Amino acid sequence: MAVCGRGTPMTDVAERLARKSDNGHPARNMRLGVAHLGVWSTAKLAFLLSVCLNTVTVVLIVLAARILTDTEVFSSITTVYQDLTNRPVDLSQLLDANTVFAFAATVVALNTVLITALGTGFAMLYNISVRATGGVIVGFRSP
Repeated sequence: MAVCGRGTPMTDVAERLARKSDNGHPARNMRLGVAHLGVWSTAKLAFLLSVCLNTVTVVLIVLAARILTDTEVFSSITTVYQDLTNRPVDLSQLLDANTVFAFAATVVALNTVLITALGTGFAMLYNISVRATGGVIVGFRSP
């Protein structure tokens, strides 16, 4: 247990902050405006967010393909299709591991490009619109 400068025991930072906020001064309000978004910073952030989203996308695609294969949904669909059309076909080839990974890779590549481009485009459009509207005003209050 640390001791404060006046000899009173100090257990944690939360108690110090609580004492500071009880000093009787009213809270200060601040209004700050977002005047500019860095285009390069926004592009990097959009790219990182797309990587996170793409990781989840790949896992979901592979998991869905695995579940459909294990529950033999495609063998049932193949049987129904063959009964209706009288043509021999094997729809389970659609969930071959190579096909699933190729599809997932295509989706991931497109998502990465689109999300990064949209994030960068948003930053540019916001920077242009700030000149006309003044930007977004965000209010803060100190305790």
